[in-house]
Amino acid sequence: MQQTGETIAAQAAHAFSLKGQRVLVTGAAGGICTAVANACFALGAKVLLTDIRSCEELSVALSSEGKPAPRLEIDIARPGAPDELAKWAGDVDALVLGAGIYRPLDWDHDDWEDEVTLALDTNLKAPMRMARAFAGRMAARGQGRMLLIGSVAALTGGTFPGVGPHYAVSKGGLHTLVRYLAARYTPQGVLVNGVAPGTIDTPMLKDLDLRPALAKQPLKRAARPEEVAWPVAFLCSPKASFISGAILDVNGGNYMRP
Repeated sequence: MQQTGETIAAQAAHAFSLKGQRVLVTGAAGGICTAVANACFALGAKVLLTDIRSCEELSVALSSEGKPAPRLEIDIARPGAPDELAKWAGDVDALVLGAGIYRPLDWDHDDWEDEVTLALDTNLKAPMRMARAFAGRMAARGQGRMLLIGSVAALTGGTFPGVGPHYAVSKGGLHTLVRYLAARYTPQGVLVNGVAPGTIDTPMLKDLDLRPALAKQPLKRAARPEEVAWPVAFLCSPKASFISGAILDVNGGNYMRP
């Protein structure tokens, strides 16, 4: 039956609502994931915050019914941290895995071995452990969303001069993890997707010369964090109900897949 414009308009008012949803956001203390937490909260979600740094200010800003948003400061790269987070958070409807690290050290740097370990532990192993801690619980309930924050570097091998392979490889592995999790858990009602941001104006990049990346950017600017956050919130919403295993490119046309 064809829907009328009035019916569609009525549905649109609630299309992307996250009211009643519990959304856990990692890496919430800054950058993209602060914006994700704000976007999900604006759509009605109860947001749970975690980061290695303090989330107190954001927690207060996202107060609901006089109570600050729940927060837990924890090093997500520590092997036992995901299970501790799962116990603390309880059942969640959506899990946004955005905690990550980026340091522009190429492999000729003296500390490169340590950087490799740090990048893989934080950007790949931690999300893998988090998925392992939460996916089974979501599957048991027959529903859930997982959203992993990847990078255009997984597609290009790196955007900035001096970017070592450790960062690009960690994000490439994350994109593969999206597809693995989607293949395994979509039949059980858990939708798993990723977002691959391009150059984003965040504190992580504040000391870098962005000109080489922006020279190839059709929009000639870096994205604002909220320009990534809203697509993430959409993938957590009811209207993304038939999307799983996708990596959504949010790079302003900097990289176009064949």
